[in-house]
Amino acid sequence: MNRRALLLVALAVGAVGTGFVLEGGNLAALWNPAALLIVFGGSLLATLVQIPAAQYRPLLGLLSWLLSPPYFSLDVLLGKLTVSGNALRRDGPQALEKVATAETDPVLRKGLLLLADGSDTKALEKALWLELKSQQQRDEDLLSILDNLAGYLPTMGIVGAVLGLMQVLADIKQPEALAAGIATAFVATLYGVAGANLMVIPLTSALRQQLAIRQRYYEAMMLGVMALREGINPMALRHRLQGVVL
Repeated sequence: MNRRALLLVALAVGAVGTGFVLEGGNLAALWNPAALLIVFGGSLLATLVQIPAAQYRPLLGLLSWLLSPPYFSLDVLLGKLTVSGNALRRDGPQALEKVATAETDPVLRKGLLLLADGSDTKALEKALWLELKSQQQRDEDLLSILDNLAGYLPTMGIVGAVLGLMQVLADIKQPEALAAGIATAFVATLYGVAGANLMVIPLTSALRQQLAIRQRYYEAMMLGVMALREGINPMALRHRLQGVVL
């Protein structure tokens, strides 16, 4: 995923706005700072209440993927595994430990260090699967935050509409302002529904797909490290991993 997701979301919002104009509407009527504060401010704060402060940074890191997503390449992974396997076969565990120390990916580094320490097959597999399972759970926790935000937005849109209608009914002595007041009140509903369905839900789905790609990448990595434990040569390793689709 890249900036294409953000571009498509912007085009979707633009399509709704263009349709509104074609229907004879005025875009200025859709601007309502009070409704923005109620819907987006209320939804965001209600979402943040449910999560510990320790998740703020990981959440921001995940959202940064919308602008600069990580790159997962099976060829690059195979290259790293080949270098690691050659180091292990030629110079032994100490050489592999040096390669592992220089590795920037924490999951691969952990796997190579365990391999260099001489962990048996079962212990190595259990440690790697536990790492992948923990990472998958952390990913799901972050995605659930965005899912909650998507659920709050329409609800807060209704809250904003109700508050607006209350204000309109308080000034019912001025009938000429009633229609305009009602229209303004329903802007909050529009913000909530559009914010959830045109922005948060599509972007969350895009992030979920990217996380699924990362999960498959790490599963391939785990299979590769296990193959190194078995002493498989690089060509056989490539054949074993070529069925992984990223």
